[in-house]
Amino acid sequence: MLLPASLSSSRPRAFTLVELLVSMTVLAMIMVVSAQVITETQRTWTQGSARAEQFREARVAFEAITQNLRQATLNPYTTYLYSNGTTVPSDKTDAPQSYVRKSELQFITGRSASLLGGGDASATPLHGVFFQAALGVSNRAGYDGMTDLLCGRGYFVSYGSDQGWRPPHVTNSRFRYRLMEYRPASEKNSVYSVDPGLWFADALKQGVTAADSGAFRAATRPVAENILALIISPRVAKENLVGGGGDPTWIAPGYEYDSTKVVVGGGTTDPQGTQHLLPPIVTVTLVAIDEASARRLEEISGENTPSVIPAGLFTNVANFENDLTTLEAALVENKLTYRVFSSAVALRNAKWKNL
Repeated sequence: MLLPASLSSSRPRAFTLVELLVSMTVLAMIMVVSAQVITETQRTWTQGSARAEQFREARVAFEAITQNLRQATLNPYTTYLYSNGTTVPSDKTDAPQSYVRKSELQFITGRSASLLGGGDASATPLHGVFFQAALGVSNRAGYDGMTDLLCGRGYFVSYGSDQGWRPPHVTNSRFRYRLMEYRPASEKNSVYSVDPGLWFADALKQGVTAADSGAFRAATRPVAENILALIISPRVAKENLVGGGGDPTWIAPGYEYDSTKVVVGGGTTDPQGTQHLLPPIVTVTLVAIDEASARRLEEISGENTPSVIPAGLFTNVANFENDLTTLEAALVENKLTYRVFSSAVALRNAKWKNL
C-alpha cells in the first residue's frame, strides 16, 4: 500500500557516505587552519614577550646611564692667574694677572680604547664617558647613608668572558659584549691627587675577579650584557648656539670632549673657551642585541672579538645618522636582532655661557 505524500516526506533522511566524508574534510581543514592561527599567534606573542624581556636589562642600564649623567659635576671656582701661567705664585712678589676658572674634577668623552690606555679597539668599541658626581658610593662601614659623597663614574662597552663573576659550578665561559660601569668608592676617588685622565686609565683592569668580596669590591662591574655600542655626543642647547654658528655639536664635532682642556671657543673675552665647563647636553645612544644573537656571535667568534661594527664609524658627529644606518645594516646583514636606545640628557650642574 502506498503512503500518502505528506507522510513519506516527513520521514528523516540519513546522510550519505559522501556527505559524511565531505563534512569531515571541511571540519579537518577548519581545525588545521585554526591550529595554525593559534600556533602563529602564540609564537608571535612569545617572541614579542621574549624580545621585551631580552631588552629589559638594556633599558634598565640605559636609564642608569642617563640618570647618573644628569648628576655630573665639576664644582668650578674662580681663582687668580699669575704671571707664570699657573694659579700658584712663583714667589711672594708675584702679583695676580687676572682671574681664571678652575676645577680639579673632570668630564671626558671619546674613544674607549684611547681613554683606557690604548687597548684593543675592537674589544672596547666606540665611546666611553667618565665624570664625577655625588653618587654616594663607599666601602667604609657607617658611610652607607652618605648619599652626597663625591665619586667617580664611567661607562664603556667591553667584549670578554664572565670568568670574574661566573659561579664555581659553571665551567663554560660566556663571551659577550657588556656595558661596564666604573664606580670606585669615594675614599678611592683619586682625581685630586693625579693628573687629569689618569684616575680612570686602569678602569678596564679593575674588573671583577674571583677574589671579589664584601671586603674587597672591584671598581668595574658589568651593568648589562649584549650591549654592542655606546655613542656619546656632547652638545649645547639651542640658546647656547652663539659660538657654534647654529651647530649644537660644535663643542665636540669628533665626539671628544675634555673639560680640563681649552677645547674650542677661546677668545679675547674668555680665553679658556670650554675649559672647566660641563656640556649642557649629552646625547646618549645605546645599541643592544638579544641573547639569541649574542649566542650566534659567540659560536662564530668564540673568545675573539666579533667583526660586527664596521670600522671608521662615529668619528664625526655630522655623519651620525649615516653611521647609525651603516651599523644597523651591518647588524641586519649578520642576522642580529637589535634595538637602539637614544636620549638627550641635560646636565643639571652645567653652568654654561655663550662663548
